[in-house]
Amino acid sequence: MRRRCIVHIDIDAFFASVEKLLDPSLEGKAIIVGGLPHERGVASTASYEARKYGVHSGMPLQKAYQLCPNGIFLRGNHRVYASFSRNFHRILSRYTPDMEMASLDEAYLDLSRCRALYPSFSQTVTQIKQTVEEKLKLSVSVGVGPNKILAKLATNRAKPGGMVEVKPGCEESFLKELPIEALPGIGSKARAELDMLNIRKIKDLWGLPREALRTLFGLRGEEIRLQSHGIDDRPLESSGEQKSISRETTFLKDIWERRLLLAHLAYLCDRLSLALRKERCFSHIIEVKVRWSDFKTEVRRRLLVNPVQEMDDIYRIARELFLELFQGARLSLRLVGVKASDLVRSRTLSLFEPHSLHKERLGSAVFEVREKYGFGALLTAREKMLEDVYSFTKERGFILKTASLTK
Repeated sequence: MRRRCIVHIDIDAFFASVEKLLDPSLEGKAIIVGGLPHERGVASTASYEARKYGVHSGMPLQKAYQLCPNGIFLRGNHRVYASFSRNFHRILSRYTPDMEMASLDEAYLDLSRCRALYPSFSQTVTQIKQTVEEKLKLSVSVGVGPNKILAKLATNRAKPGGMVEVKPGCEESFLKELPIEALPGIGSKARAELDMLNIRKIKDLWGLPREALRTLFGLRGEEIRLQSHGIDDRPLESSGEQKSISRETTFLKDIWERRLLLAHLAYLCDRLSLALRKERCFSHIIEVKVRWSDFKTEVRRRLLVNPVQEMDDIYRIARELFLELFQGARLSLRLVGVKASDLVRSRTLSLFEPHSLHKERLGSAVFEVREKYGFGALLTAREKMLEDVYSFTKERGFILKTASLTK
């Protein structure tokens, strides 16, 4: 079997780099994109100047300000970023039909089927990098390897602005000195457990028996074992099909009152149902996420035999999951979210759902009204309660950060 040529390409500090391109006066300064220091969101991107202070994506903005008080905090413009992203993927699509868009600022390319067009993969990848940087005026990092995991790890080694290729026969020497957290799925908790076993580099994993990895990581143990050896047979997912749809809200002040939280959940489920209908999708998995005031995040999900799309169905399941999480809670919440995944384009009809047609017709009618007059043209009783509460308590700070009810 011929060795594959997988390329992973990532725009360096994407949002911050775009902001610098649009405003040259920001060049060389510590940029944190995601919100203002007093707001309760998290950093979406930190420039490399800000990372020197310990700021990283996903960090609460207030913490980022403590570490980097002289940094420039920007809310960002996602429409502009999306435009750059479309151009980025458009450039890459010229080189191969086998492309996986991993996110706005990164993609995998498989050049294997284009072997006849590219006698030298190394030269071609260099050309791709140069073309992207010339067209977008943004720095990119590139990794090349025989599979996705090695290409991704090579990109991480290449940052910022470089290119690293894992050549045949060099896989083991490339992997052995990398820190254990370089592997996907090794978070802070797993890293602490491995540290107690004196396992700090990828090569230290090679001596662990499979049973030990299974004990530490559960079902992912075997996958982590293979990836630690540079073995990864995952294909590129180039279909472009959406894997999941989610909606979540971060509150400007922590909320404890259960009725208000359920009203928020209902609103998010309604938004999620609307998005599913727009995409003409049904969901086999409904997931609820909460983040407590101490920043601990918990998730509950349910696998469904019959996929759902209607708001009532989604909310019924989401409510049960939320109450499981909230039962006996001692802390207030700073975030609540709901996600639909394992999406399908159709659902199986059931003889035991006599009112399903009625719900679908009602859902279609609501969808048409909102498409024409806006989401706020029709609100459920729960959402109306939420709107009334916010109009009454607005000056107390209990307002939505991420979305308005009338958008």
